[in-house]
Amino acid sequence: MDPGKLDIRLTCVAGRVSSVAIASSRPQAAGVLRGLQVAQAVALVPLLFALCGQAQGFAAAAASGAAELRGFSRKQDAGVAAEAAQEHLWRLLVDWPRELGLAPSVAAFAHWRRALLGDAQTLNGAAFLDFLGKDLFGMRPDAWLGLSELADFSNWCFASQALAARICRQLAVHDHEMAALPPVPQLQALDPVAAVTDWPVLSSEFSERPVWHGRPAETGAYARRHTHPLLAALAPRPLLARVVARLQELAALAVSDFALPLPGAATALPLGKGRGRALVETARGLLMHEATLAGGKVADYIIVAPTEWNFHPTGALRTLLVGRDYATAGQAATLARRAVLALDPCVAHDIAIDWQA
Repeated sequence: MDPGKLDIRLTCVAGRVSSVAIASSRPQAAGVLRGLQVAQAVALVPLLFALCGQAQGFAAAAASGAAELRGFSRKQDAGVAAEAAQEHLWRLLVDWPRELGLAPSVAAFAHWRRALLGDAQTLNGAAFLDFLGKDLFGMRPDAWLGLSELADFSNWCFASQALAARICRQLAVHDHEMAALPPVPQLQALDPVAAVTDWPVLSSEFSERPVWHGRPAETGAYARRHTHPLLAALAPRPLLARVVARLQELAALAVSDFALPLPGAATALPLGKGRGRALVETARGLLMHEATLAGGKVADYIIVAPTEWNFHPTGALRTLLVGRDYATAGQAATLARRAVLALDPCVAHDIAIDWQA
């Protein structure tokens, strides 16, 4: 199945972003899954997605199980957590360094990606903790998680030569242009009761443009952790705050710190005869699957992915960029790239700048 892509166009008038248009060509899964035997559909779902296949497969099994009245209130799935850790590493070791002109750690990422996807227990192993402490944070992950004051974070950021500190240092210097921001609504971690209250039935229209309490919302590491004191202090620097949230989440996954929600958290619940829903927290945010079964086959299937939340046409990306001032089209393109990277779509994207003097 063609994964589709995002087409993002910024219109800048007199040096200011006046509008952001986002068009998605991501296909619906229902057309592929409808009519399949349940076991066939569950086996196919992870193959339809290039990224987060573990989370997609887990959600499919959980949603279909709930439809067959085998729901569960809450689990923490080790495989989904390990998959999320390697997704975070991808951004932190490769994509952000490249974007900021730093040397990417491609070989290290490739090694840990294989290790984490091969054995979920790697996530909490001594070797991985040692790598994070020496190469990424420059201090033990649990100690780095203890940096809750802005002054302590700033001292680490500008003194350490570890990769995470160099990434944060670059963003701390260049993120000032986005300081005066309207708030971006953050999607809270949802339990089954709240999810059913908010969305009694999922639909294909909702899956394309999801809203929470009538508004688009952001999901992901920052949404899960934005109440943390350090992230609250960093909120005026939105790109830095979102990178720090990703770093916090990676450290928390490695040391099993469940004070705040983490990827791998999942719930599944029956919604009536033959209908079940699964909620799974992934690296990019909340993933929802809803399966409707009849006669041992899939009658309907809805997937609401984090990308549809974060790249809603009037959602987080638009809020982060509209009203920002730039001296050149190149500056606008750079900040747009970084905002997209911070929100982390699961498909390819193109960015175009319509620069009007």
